[in-house]
Amino acid sequence: MTPATRCLSHAIAASVALAMAVRLAAQSSTDGLSSPIDVRPQAVPLARPILLHFPPSPPPLGQTLPPSSAPSSGRGSAPSELAAHVNEPFYPQLGAQLTTRSLSAKLRGRIDRHRAEKLALHDELRAELDRLRDAEPEARATALAALARKQAPQLAALEKAAEELRRDLIATDQGWSALRDWRLGDRSQRGYSPAEIGQVMRGYAYYENGLLAAQRRLLREIHLELAAAAETTANAAAAQPYLFFSPEPARVLLPDDLPADVAAQLAAYQTQKSKLKKELYDAVFAQESQKLSWIRGSPLKALAEAQRKPLDELEALAEEIRRGLVRHAPPAALAERSPVSPLLQQRIETAVSALGTAQRGASARLNEIFAAHRDVPMATSVRFEPSGLRVIIVPPGPGRGARGASPAPASADPRIAQVRAEAAAVTEDYDRKFADLANELNAIRVEIAQAIGTTRAGAVDQVLNAAVRVAQARENDGHYGDYRIAVFQPGLSPEQRRLLFDRVVEGLGLPLPRGELQPTGRSARW
Repeated sequence: MTPATRCLSHAIAASVALAMAVRLAAQSSTDGLSSPIDVRPQAVPLARPILLHFPPSPPPLGQTLPPSSAPSSGRGSAPSELAAHVNEPFYPQLGAQLTTRSLSAKLRGRIDRHRAEKLALHDELRAELDRLRDAEPEARATALAALARKQAPQLAALEKAAEELRRDLIATDQGWSALRDWRLGDRSQRGYSPAEIGQVMRGYAYYENGLLAAQRRLLREIHLELAAAAETTANAAAAQPYLFFSPEPARVLLPDDLPADVAAQLAAYQTQKSKLKKELYDAVFAQESQKLSWIRGSPLKALAEAQRKPLDELEALAEEIRRGLVRHAPPAALAERSPVSPLLQQRIETAVSALGTAQRGASARLNEIFAAHRDVPMATSVRFEPSGLRVIIVPPGPGRGARGASPAPASADPRIAQVRAEAAAVTEDYDRKFADLANELNAIRVEIAQAIGTTRAGAVDQVLNAAVRVAQARENDGHYGDYRIAVFQPGLSPEQRRLLFDRVVEGLGLPLPRGELQPTGRSARW
């Protein structure tokens, strides 16, 4: 973005932040007027809160990915089956049903069919993109437009099916607000924190009926913005410097020296999107504080119809920006150059890739083992350490046994012994691969020492670490290839962009966040 565009962006952010601050201040003030009687049906907590799982946030384009993570296990861990649905609108609902073991065979069948149809459409699109990789721009655009027309009805049906699954997977007592006894519109002496407001925006994104799919994506953006909230606009911009772009919630960085016409379009895009998000934000607050809603109607339902056309216009403007960016596409430049020879750098990249593959493979196998033995009472710990893979499997701690008695030793439960044996096979396989990589790394260190003319460990490590950073950056860039296409390639339909983006987020292997208990009362820390 140009300095002028960035200034405009910050001004928009400041106006939205100011409006939010005014609303929060109003909530904490008292005007002496009595509040209307709230006759909304109140949720009756028939059971203890259950754990709800929300998906990981997609990273910005090109952001360095975290190292391969060990599978999560134990209380609160996300069911591994959710990894295939990380950007679906029904992720939390599916997580709740998997956690409570209440998913019916009929619903599971619908989810499996949805997944199969989605993969088939993605593979068709991916094959056409590969075929057109070296085509002339005009021929490429024509062919992509033809495929977009062909896939349009199937993709529309696919997204409709995802929304129907979102609704049908919500059990009466498993909703995000099923046990919540506070609302953003309630008067409170301490107002509401950005974290609390962000929680509500995210809850509405996944659980509120009647919203457009595009509005759900905007609510996710608002949640991400509130998560990065700061006391000043400058601090907020530093914490969240990326531009939200289509397909939401994708985030990108654009160069400062954009052509003037593209910069103007981008400023208009940000202004229009901010206006839509502000309307949506206000409508959620209005819905939260609504009295006699069964008489007055839902503010969000009315807004869905009002925003339908502006959201389509925003998507059309995004496509115009893409066409302008074709002449000035953001480079996928690396942050630094390799300090070693190309041949040695290739060996380092091979080793880095092999380590990541080994860690992902071990994580996947352990996840399968833990999922197959989900009924076994055990706690697990998995860590990738400098010396290899460490897996600890123990029976539940004190207090989990009958009448507070200490649990029986692991040897008394043959199921834990079985899990340990299966995990030991994974550990042995990983450690063997890790030892081979360690030997290769030692050989590389010797060659680096010869190349720089010193055996000092600090000097060798400095060069090796720089080469490893370059290798990791190049590997990450490979992971983001379809992310870049989904955001910047002209000619794709909005549904095709979302299809590509969903598969990218799945392929990144992001750690699945642990579950959160359904909210009841407000936390004392806010």
